[in-house]
Amino acid sequence: MSAETMPGGSFGYQARATHRAFDRLLQKHLAPHDLPNGFWYLLRALWERDGTTQRELAEAAHLTESSNVLMLEKMERAGLVERRRDTTDRRCVRVYLTPEARRMKRKLLPVAREINDLAGAGIPREDLDAFLRVCERMGANLRRATG
Repeated sequence: MSAETMPGGSFGYQARATHRAFDRLLQKHLAPHDLPNGFWYLLRALWERDGTTQRELAEAAHLTESSNVLMLEKMERAGLVERRRDTTDRRCVRVYLTPEARRMKRKLLPVAREINDLAGAGIPREDLDAFLRVCERMGANLRRATG
């Protein structure tokens, strides 16, 4: 069996396995805050750009629009976000963090840093920088191929 046919030799396999490891550890850290992982990705995007449109938020969190809407409904019920029609373009719905969700940022961003530090332990900074560049390029290549 060649390296290309072994799962460990596949970019997709390795990316998926690594993502799952990140996701499991993230869930472990979010559980005490009663937050599902899906909320994390939307909160993270909204902490950077509160008041973004639902469509922009879906793109930022790499979700389909339908998945994004379902997640936002749950987040609304949990008291973390409010959705409001844009005052200048009634077709757009903007998403805003509640004060409770804004306060979570101070507690939860250090969790993300801790997980990234654990993942990068023992790996030289230049290798980590190269990894990020390669991932960004692969993502761009794949998005371009899917249109």
